[in-house]
Amino acid sequence: MVGFSRAATLRNLTSPALKAMYNVDVQGLELIPMVGPVIFDIEGEGILVAPVVNACSPRPIHVVIDGALRQVLSKKTRYLGGDIALVEPGYTAAQRAIVLLKHGAAIGLMGQFPSLGHLQAATGATVIPVSVTGAGGKVATDPPRPRSHIGILFEAPIQISPVGDPCALATVQTVGELVRQARADARAR
Repeated sequence: MVGFSRAATLRNLTSPALKAMYNVDVQGLELIPMVGPVIFDIEGEGILVAPVVNACSPRPIHVVIDGALRQVLSKKTRYLGGDIALVEPGYTAAQRAIVLLKHGAAIGLMGQFPSLGHLQAATGATVIPVSVTGAGGKVATDPPRPRSHIGILFEAPIQISPVGDPCALATVQTVGELVRQARADARAR
């Protein structure tokens, strides 16, 4: 398991470089709790989504990658995503994320696995939706052009008190739906 200091060091080294290379506009930093378990539900396309969110967050984020970005990152560049680069979706990644959350860490989720509902139901962590725009090039595997605008919006925290077994499908689906509804309601305002 990767410690908090390594994640913080990675963030402190990459943050100035990314901010110098791109026009990064960050909103909602004041909404992020500085202590306790937090799940960042990251929404965005592009190879730099995870590194930019990790660099701009006020606390270190261990990012779990799934989907197209997982296929793009090779073993040599997995560190771009964070400290948990998910090569194959599986039980081990979910368990590592739960252990980190129980120790008060922040986890960033990109993709559908491990399930946001499962992690939240198992740990009771606060969920912070994050929207990222402009973090990719014309092709998903390309970074944006230098001096491009990258927008990051940390939305209002969502706190849900799940009732039931975190391994039960009904509980996981209920928590996932509550998070989706809260995110949709916040955008409608």
